[in-house]
Amino acid sequence: MTETMRAPPPGEGSPRRLEALNDGIFAIVMTIIVLEVRIPDGPESSLGTQLLAVVPTLLTYALTFATLGILWFGNRAQSEYIAVANHPLIWLNLVFLGTIALVPFSAALLGRYPTSRFAVVEYGLHLTVAAFIHGFTWLYVVHHPLLLRRALSPRYRQLSQITTFAIAIGYALATLIGFFIPLAGLIAFVLVPVPFVAGWYYQMLARINNGR
Repeated sequence: MTETMRAPPPGEGSPRRLEALNDGIFAIVMTIIVLEVRIPDGPESSLGTQLLAVVPTLLTYALTFATLGILWFGNRAQSEYIAVANHPLIWLNLVFLGTIALVPFSAALLGRYPTSRFAVVEYGLHLTVAAFIHGFTWLYVVHHPLLLRRALSPRYRQLSQITTFAIAIGYALATLIGFFIPLAGLIAFVLVPVPFVAGWYYQMLARINNGR
């Protein structure tokens, strides 16, 4: 007699569709931000001056692309552990994607007003909120082991709940600096992604996971 497989509860199932949606949203947003880089349309004789005027937008594009890259990479790293997506996890992820979809607005604002305290703080708060939701999503998954693909070591489970907020803390501190000194805040925004782009953060997690 063939055993009938149990159907998942309503709202619960494979995370594959969620992963596909994540990749799609990130791909679209990471493409849209480049549209703010405008080709100069003034006289050819002043092309050099016009290109200099575009530099803040180009720098904002580079910074934002790197930030989106580390958030996508972190989201991808989370998905490697998730076997089941339930209703709360899906909506946490949708809220996260909602903040990501708005990043082009904040990036355009900063690119147009790079020395404005308001633009710097708004950009920083936006990134902080997105990174916080990213961290909170992992916190939710860790506290619901049935969603996990494999068991986590107690040490990794404990420490990863803290380290997952590293990006949010970094952008929160950079935003605070930017509130007092906008230029210093911009420099801090550039420094936040460094440990993640260089891979140091993930090397640390690997050592923790291996019990070292």
